[in-house]
Parts: sequence; structure tokens; C-alpha cells
Amino acid sequence: MVKLTAKNFIKAECVDDFLAITKELVEKTNALDSGCILYELCRVKDDPLQFIMIETWEDQASLDKHMQAPHFLELIPKLHDMSAKPGELTFLEKIY
Repeated sequence: MVKLTAKNFIKAECVDDFLAITKELVEKTNALDSGCILYELCRVKDDPLQFIMIETWEDQASLDKHMQAPHFLELIPKLHDMSAKPGELTFLEKIY
């Protein structure tokens, strides 16, 4: 199993566009990407410009396929110009 978070720091003027694009990304990922166990977007409560995608995949191959999926390749580049600074990926290891 592969677990990770993708942290995004979004410009204030881009939040609405960011939410529209990530809504489509979440919906398509959950509907189309085999091996996806969890794929959801959350907002940091005390920082309305910080969003975290929480992901769980059956295995690395499933994550790799997701990153080559047409919806991922189409939508992710649109998010880059909305970022106030580079995002952060954190891979997690389940302990319990």
C-alpha cells in the first residue's frame, strides 16, 4: 500500500479555479483509476490557502498509472500557475 499527501499553497485570487480543477481531478481519479483506495482534497483549517490531497493506493504501480492518466496529465499543469510556492509531497509509512 502507498500513502501520501500532496500539499498545495494557492494564491488567494486562484482559489475558486483551483477548487474547480481539483474537484474534477478527484472525481475522475476516484471513478477511473484502478487501485485508488482514497483520493480526497482537504483544506487546512487555519490556513485557507493551503490544501492537502490525501491519497492511498493499492501499490506503487497504481500510483504510477494515475500519474500517467489522461485526466492527471491534463489537469495538473493547470494548477502550477495557481501556486504561491512549490507544493510538497510526503510519502507515509503506516505504523498501526
